[in-house]
Amino acid sequence: AYIRGLVDGSPGSNDMPGRIEFGTAPDGAATATERLRITSGGGFSFNNAQLVERVKITAGKLSNNTDIDLADGMVHYFSTTETTTSTPNIRIDGSNTLNNAMDTGDVISVTLITTAAAAAYSAALNIDSSSATVEWSGAAAPAAGGASGLDVYAYTIIKIGSGSYKVLGNYTNFD
Repeated sequence: AYIRGLVDGSPGSNDMPGRIEFGTAPDGAATATERLRITSGGGFSFNNAQLVERVKITAGKLSNNTDIDLADGMVHYFSTTETTTSTPNIRIDGSNTLNNAMDTGDVISVTLITTAAAAAYSAALNIDSSSATVEWSGAAAPAAGGASGLDVYAYTIIKIGSGSYKVLGNYTNFD
């Protein structure tokens, strides 16, 4: 295996663009192959990799666990049947804000999965404990949860300025 830093572009006066490469050798191979590259522009390049997202599984309901800490993953699943409406609060963790973690123009995707009940839904969203306007697919916020199965809320959050976001929301019930 290897980790190496390389020039990534044309160096200039007081300018040395660099990239980082990570390599591993598969079982039965004698040499390592590049698996991940982080470019000088901050992009990621995966080579024959599997990208696995961490899911935070909570043995509870969203209405009792409204702080969504992205340090725990971008997908949160609540396994207890929801009984009331709730307003999730998206943040990095208890001491870090999304506003500090993101630059203007950055985008993140957050998915919340709840165990459905018709009287329970999430029509609003907070970011760093402040109300955020969600533009819902289909133009209307959810007004009820699904009767059974899972309710899935998918948010695309674009930072458009300091403490200012464009939030696109999509709600789906899987009965």
